[in-house]
Amino acid sequence: MQPQALLLAAVAAGTLVSCSGSNKPAASAAPQSPATAPPRITQFYATAPKLARGEKELICYGVENAKTVHLEPPRQELSAALARCVEVNPTGTTTYKLTAEGDGGPPASQELTVSLGPAHVKIVDVTVSALSVKPGDLVNICVHAQNAAAIEITPLHFHAASRTEACTTDSPRKTTTYSVTATGPGGDQDHEHVTVKVQ
Repeated sequence: MQPQALLLAAVAAGTLVSCSGSNKPAASAAPQSPATAPPRITQFYATAPKLARGEKELICYGVENAKTVHLEPPRQELSAALARCVEVNPTGTTTYKLTAEGDGGPPASQELTVSLGPAHVKIVDVTVSALSVKPGDLVNICVHAQNAAAIEITPLHFHAASRTEACTTDSPRKTTTYSVTATGPGGDQDHEHVTVKVQ
């Protein structure tokens, strides 16, 4: 039989092999399934890394290929979410640790620190005995502030150290705007203004 006839016969019979002499299919790398892929933390951060005492803190995270997730201290179980935030209430500077566990590979973990500082200062109110007076009339000015280390009133050059409440007097000869500044232990400030009209 001629070579061309043999080739056609082999094709017809389905017995043709590759030039390498192997009739096995080429091996291909199987993709790793999510069930066996190692757990991974995709994000882990605090919305306010420097927190004032009394403020709420949110810690946000995201994980992949995880079955269980927990945050500590104190230990609390979380959902294996791609993006989620949880509220924490640190009583001092705290280092939080997030751990994600799955079926493939060792657990994944990350840490972050939330610094807790003094509470923010806040002026609650500024009161004056009268908003409209005659020239030279006596005016009482009182300030109530929370978490204040100092209170200042200008243009009176009034200063009260380590006080949350302060009062002073003035006898304005012309319409005057009094500026109140309360400074907190951490150096943050709050400001208010009040105007007394002189008729």
